[in-house]
Amino acid sequence: MKKFIILLSVVCLIVVTMLTSTLSQVNASVASKIDQNMLSIMDDVSKLATQDSQKLSSNPYDYINNANYKSIVNLGSEALPIIVDRIDQSKEEGLREYILSIAAEEIAKVDLKKDKSEWSSAKGFTKVWKTHLKQIPTNVNNIVVSNESNDKKVQELVLLGTPAIPFIMDKIEQGNAELFPSIDQLLRGNPNFNMSQAIPDKLDWVKKNKSQFNNLRELVGTES
Repeated sequence: MKKFIILLSVVCLIVVTMLTSTLSQVNASVASKIDQNMLSIMDDVSKLATQDSQKLSSNPYDYINNANYKSIVNLGSEALPIIVDRIDQSKEEGLREYILSIAAEEIAKVDLKKDKSEWSSAKGFTKVWKTHLKQIPTNVNNIVVSNESNDKKVQELVLLGTPAIPFIMDKIEQGNAELFPSIDQLLRGNPNFNMSQAIPDKLDWVKKNKSQFNNLRELVGTES
């Protein structure tokens, strides 16, 4: 019996080590792609400044209509904690950091500048972002128990962005199937999910796919 327990412990340790190693490799790959694409964006800006400085814009949004920026956004939610860390760890607060902030909002499908009117710099963004994440579980609950119409609840849940998805799923599992349209809207355009087809059993779909959003739950949990 002792040998079995020891063997089982060793196997568990190996599995945990392998999973940790795999996760670290994934994070390293995502981080590398973010850095490489941002380097290309900033190189293009530098070239433009050298060729014709009058073409430079003071509006950061003028520098996101390119393949490198789209590549960052296409990394999805796994890029969010890395992007925020890149901004927080940077000693600068310039165009590079601002573009990363824009990318984070697009990935998360939020507009904190419009809805909160509280950030005008990259460092300001990360503060608002962390507060937003911390409030998501409470905000989801408050929306669900409110006396608003179902359509209004869905609209308000969508404004919370993709980090709210696992918490909305919790509510759907608790019997609030009328909230599923918010999941549908938040996942539109996500290549990993086909939301264009009708889903007859929404509760079953949530149960089968819920684990795929553990990274978002963990993202919110780090700030709660």
